[in-house]
Amino acid sequence: MKIGARAHDFGRHTADALAGIIKDAGFDCVQLAPAKAIDGINRIHDITARHAEEIKRAFERYDLEITVLGCYIEPSIHDREKRLENVRIFTDNIVHAKNMGATVVGTETTALNTQAPKEEREASYALLKDSVLRMAEAAEREGVIIGIEPVAEHTLNTPELARRLLDEVRSKKLKLIFDPANLLLPESVDRQGAIFRQMIELLGDDIAVMHIKNIAIEDNKKAWCKIGEGVIDYTMIFDWLLREKADIRLLCDNVRMDSYMEDLNTLKQLVGRNHNGYL
Repeated sequence: MKIGARAHDFGRHTADALAGIIKDAGFDCVQLAPAKAIDGINRIHDITARHAEEIKRAFERYDLEITVLGCYIEPSIHDREKRLENVRIFTDNIVHAKNMGATVVGTETTALNTQAPKEEREASYALLKDSVLRMAEAAEREGVIIGIEPVAEHTLNTPELARRLLDEVRSKKLKLIFDPANLLLPESVDRQGAIFRQMIELLGDDIAVMHIKNIAIEDNKKAWCKIGEGVIDYTMIFDWLLREKADIRLLCDNVRMDSYMEDLNTLKQLVGRNHNGYL
């Protein structure tokens, strides 16, 4: 079980400098969004084969795994031309991920009003499914995993809908990124145990990567806080991870320079109950 970080939380640098900074901070893997983290890459459209090779060499030099290539697109917007352009960008990045040695290309699924009527949500889901089918074709061709992240405020907003998407797309290269904080709304925090249990029971075998962070609820809104201090109870999740997912990557989301060591130590304690030697 390796612990990693979101690379752009450490700022924008050359690939070599960034890899060194993150490794020195104590992490062993990353989620990398090059357009947010690498000097000279300002948009995901700008990534070239040369960039991919330079990034791969730099991260290998520091023995730092690129677990997820972050390629956040809008796969369920209603403008067909823009949506298909987003899909094209994602499929291009599947190739870049392969060249970088990244395991997963990750995205969320477009914001959608949590009060959207059933008909609107179903229409957005249909667009998402169409996009993912196209993305999965490229993923299967290149041997790279698509990591879709369910988010309570987005099109793919529940474990049940995520299960439906996987069942209908039917691709072995379609997996999930599980971020417990992103599955909750302020009003659903009290039901987190049932939500997380459903995620594990319906989708446990299909979860490829974990995002780890914690939240407080302030003025009925979610706010970042240290992993050990928020409203999310990770006990059940880590019991399951240690029992069933000993090799999964845990990626700290929203790393803060003034507190990441506390978060890293908290995670080491959580995995230390049954650890396979990475830390």
